[in-house]
Amino acid sequence: MKPTFHADPVNGPFDDPCVFVGIMREKRALLFDLGDMGRLGPGNLMKVSDIFVTHTHIDHFIGFDIILRTVLRKETPLNIYGPENIIRCVEGKLAGYTWNLIRDYPLEIEVFEMTGDVVRHASFHAANSFGRVDHAESAFTGTVVKDPFFTVKGIIVSHQIPVMAYSLEEEYHININKAAMEDRGLPVGPWLAGLKKAIRGGLPDTTLFDVAGTKLGLGELMGIVSITRGQKVSYVTDIAPTEENLQSVIPFVQGSDLLFCEAYFLERDSNRARERHHLTAALAGRIAREAGAGALELLHFSPKYRDCADEVYAEAMREFRGERQL
Repeated sequence: MKPTFHADPVNGPFDDPCVFVGIMREKRALLFDLGDMGRLGPGNLMKVSDIFVTHTHIDHFIGFDIILRTVLRKETPLNIYGPENIIRCVEGKLAGYTWNLIRDYPLEIEVFEMTGDVVRHASFHAANSFGRVDHAESAFTGTVVKDPFFTVKGIIVSHQIPVMAYSLEEEYHININKAAMEDRGLPVGPWLAGLKKAIRGGLPDTTLFDVAGTKLGLGELMGIVSITRGQKVSYVTDIAPTEENLQSVIPFVQGSDLLFCEAYFLERDSNRARERHHLTAALAGRIAREAGAGALELLHFSPKYRDCADEVYAEAMREFRGERQL
């Protein structure tokens, strides 16, 4: 099965957190956090449609200026999601510049702020010199984005301040059986992308597709398709090492194929972890193990471990695998 989501950290574990998720066969990408994004380049940044910010500490939000500079002429909206204060922080960033020459630019920034059980929404459009326009509030039920290709869910946890943890989920995965295609003499082509979109959109079996000059209905083509469990990617960083946080996060990331998780401190520095409201590597491993994650990708290490990063990985992986340390 070819994964739908291709998720990779933009930076190493000692640099600003930022995860780039490309969506297969869609010229579209997602970002989790806005750390330093200089490595991505304009081509990748222009694909970004949605940004999910955990909180606005400088190492998670400094990249806002980089993406803003890149996407000013973007024709489709840039959506930003985050916890309490994200609207004010975006407004403050935009207010730091002069915008008298951009009224004919197309960029529209839509910001959504999750606060308790409420979602606040504000717009910042280039045509309005990025002046803030507030919209009606709506209920926050745990779903941040519902899209035909994916769902992003979020929970609010604590880093002394409210922060968000996110999960990116594919409702189901559509697999194309190439052997069945060959048996029927069907060629590979762009029509396959349309077939998948039709399935996801719940279109009727009578929907027609032009397959190498032959009109075939959706119902006729379902014989080359199999539906399997969708992919799940979760992102957790900068949360306090409290049992309350753990009991919220573990069921939230349950069944993740890939879990991105901070491992800021080693367990030997657990007192410091509590003071700074960060997880230890062992706790990252525990979250992944108890959640049944398929893989654990560590990020966001304290600079104090630059000379012993292998210890951070080893501690987390021992806990992840349930190995006892002798």
